[in-house]
Amino acid sequence: MPIQISCIPVGAMRVNCWLLRDEATGEGVVIDPGGENAADKILARIETKGIRVRGILLTHAHFDHMLSLERLREALNVPVSVHSHDADALLDPNLSYMAQFAGITQPCKPAENLLSDGDVFPFGESSLTVLHTPGHTVGSVCFMADGILISGDTLFAGSIGRCDLYGGDDMAMAQSLKRLRELPGDYKVYPGHGSVTSLSRERENNIYMK
Repeated sequence: MPIQISCIPVGAMRVNCWLLRDEATGEGVVIDPGGENAADKILARIETKGIRVRGILLTHAHFDHMLSLERLREALNVPVSVHSHDADALLDPNLSYMAQFAGITQPCKPAENLLSDGDVFPFGESSLTVLHTPGHTVGSVCFMADGILISGDTLFAGSIGRCDLYGGDDMAMAQSLKRLRELPGDYKVYPGHGSVTSLSRERENNIYMK
């Protein structure tokens, strides 16, 4: 059965918070709950869409992608999943840039699930597969399903995420983009910021994918 995808751009940096719903069962996930005061908006959309949330997933642990994390974790009572290499950033507001850019010195709680490349997160009759794509951060991931790629800050329409913050690595990013470029077939790409695109379009037009 198909996955229904809904986007809520949140916060000053217009992070794309993605809500995925398995149409067969109504179960779903929240990906990247950013936004300084966006928790109520996200929860309202979850209710409107009739999603029974099974987990909160992070593409990476930068502040702008998780400013509503603790409010949602408390309200939904579901586990948080992040790649193991970014797990420490939830516990250190300096590593996540919470302190520097949002003035928040209270650390987040630890993630309940630490992800690795190839892990599968099921919800209803659907699932997402973890692709470890370091470069923007050491623990950046994309989430992949049939024809769907949630790319976080690894790949944008016409651009890529910056590599000059803590954990960034230009060479690692180049390898991650090569991995995405060589995925068989096409995918609709749902990035962490900006508009939806496709992998075929980025292969053709994104200079960083050449």
